[in-house]
Amino acid sequence: MLRKSWEFFILFNKEVFYNKIALLWTLVIPLFFMVFNHLSWLTNPPNFQSFKNNIFLYWSFMILTTAIYGVGISILMLRDNGFLKMFKFIARNKLPIILGKIGSQWFFVTINLVIFTAASALLFHQPVFSVLSIAIIVAIIVPLPIFFLFLWISSLPYRQETISPIFTILMFPLIYFANVEVNDKSLLVLNPASFILNVSKLISDAISNHVWDITLSYTLVVIMGVYILIGVFSYKIIDITPKAGRI
Repeated sequence: MLRKSWEFFILFNKEVFYNKIALLWTLVIPLFFMVFNHLSWLTNPPNFQSFKNNIFLYWSFMILTTAIYGVGISILMLRDNGFLKMFKFIARNKLPIILGKIGSQWFFVTINLVIFTAASALLFHQPVFSVLSIAIIVAIIVPLPIFFLFLWISSLPYRQETISPIFTILMFPLIYFANVEVNDKSLLVLNPASFILNVSKLISDAISNHVWDITLSYTLVVIMGVYILIGVFSYKIIDITPKAGRI
C-alpha cells in the first residue's frame, strides 16, 4: 500500500510541478495581490502583527485553492478522463491513488507557502525566520484535514466542467467571511477558511507571544476530526466510472 501510494505521489508531483495554471493560482496571484494591495509597506513596513494578520488570509486562499482544484476537482478530472478507473485497475485499490494525490498536493502547497512567505517577509522587511516557522507548522498541520474535507467534491456525480465555476465563485465569500469574529467557535466548521485562519493565529500566538488558547485548540482539533470523517465517508462513495453524459 505504502509503495503504491509513493509511486502515485511521484507521478502526481511530476504533473503538478509542470502545471503552470496551478502555480499561477497558488503562488503567483497571491504574491502579486499581496504586493499590489500593500505597496505602501515597501517603503513604510507594518508592525509584525499587522503583517501576520494579512498573510494568514493569503495562506487560507492558497490552501483552499489547492484543496478545491488540486484535490477535489482534480480527482473528478481523473475520473472523467478514465484515468481513475485505469489507475485502480493497476493498483487494485483506489486508496493509494487518493493518498498519492493528497500527498503530492500537500507537498506542493507547502513549497508554495514557504516561497510566498519568505518573499513577502523579505519585501516588507519582516523577520523571515519567525514567520517562516509559523508557515511551516501551519503547512504541516492544516492542509491534510482540508484536503480530506474537499474529497466530497470528488464524490459528486457531475462532470468537473459543470461544478468548477461554482466553486470558483464560492471560494471568495469563504475568504471574505473568514475574518469575521464568531462567539461560538464551533461555527468555524462551516467555513474552512476561518478554520485555517484561526489555526494560523493559534500557532502564531504560541510561537510569538507564548500564549496558548486551550479552549480554541480543543475546538479546532474537533473540527479537524469532523473534516477527516467527511473525507473518509466521501472517499467510500467516490465512483471511478466516467460521467460522460452527466451535466
